[in-house]
Amino acid sequence: MWFSNLICYRFKQEISYQQEDFDKALEQDLFRPCGSQDLHTFGWTKALGKHGQTLSHFSKNSILVCAKREEKVLPAAVVNDMLQEKVEQLEVQENRRVNKKEKDELKENILNTLLPQAFKKSSLQYAFIDMENGWVVVNSGSFNKAEELLALLRKSLGTLPVVPAFANYDLGLFLTSWLKDFNAPEGFAIGLDAELQEPDDNGAQVKLKGHDLATDEVKNHLDNGKEVTKLALEYHERIKFMLQNDGSIKRVNYAEVLKEENADIPKEDMAVKLDADFILASEEIKELLEALTKELGDAEDL
Repeated sequence: MWFSNLICYRFKQEISYQQEDFDKALEQDLFRPCGSQDLHTFGWTKALGKHGQTLSHFSKNSILVCAKREEKVLPAAVVNDMLQEKVEQLEVQENRRVNKKEKDELKENILNTLLPQAFKKSSLQYAFIDMENGWVVVNSGSFNKAEELLALLRKSLGTLPVVPAFANYDLGLFLTSWLKDFNAPEGFAIGLDAELQEPDDNGAQVKLKGHDLATDEVKNHLDNGKEVTKLALEYHERIKFMLQNDGSIKRVNYAEVLKEENADIPKEDMAVKLDADFILASEEIKELLEALTKELGDAEDL
């Protein structure tokens, strides 16, 4: 329940869901294992896994959901070797070049032959909806994977009027300003990691890890035109993270004092512990996001 990477969205209108109706909507797109000819499948599974009974978990005005993805593992090198062998055989037999369309058909036949015997791997993708403040937070470091989960949720619910939370902000401008002045917003502290880049897409990059970011060396890079693309921050000494200029929040790390708050819940009450951990993590994330967007809103004229 401890989200480690955050891709965040905001609802464009007030929302309210009831668990019975919400679960019925998710049931339309339940996870199913890959069939013999499926490359992958994607669907909803129990939010608390084997410790829960429902597809969604409603707690403290938030909704936890979990999507499961299963995919067949077909090494590209194996497919390409088999394709090359079949192309060479056909060219020798018919004394001619095999065209692209024929190669594509051969490759598709190879895939159809291999799929039933292919290994499978699965992964879980979590997200939560904050009904009070209108957040949707996906535990992912990839916008593509986050969008895949949102697409499934939109399909299940029929509508999902959300937008990327930080799309209207030039986060690079804020990050550069904070680091240049070495003055983070109230409640935040600048960490020890950052990445800087010249504005040109092919410009020089500087990666700083475990580095004192208040030094003249860093300031010189900024004075010479480099912009901050990633900056390590800490919020109220309870949660550390890396804020990126694309709006993603990565490497989320919770203080031990926070994690230990539920340490006394016995293992046999795992459902209770998972719920308590979800409340702790989601409340921290909500507070962080509200503080961050408030600061960005207050500073939008910079």
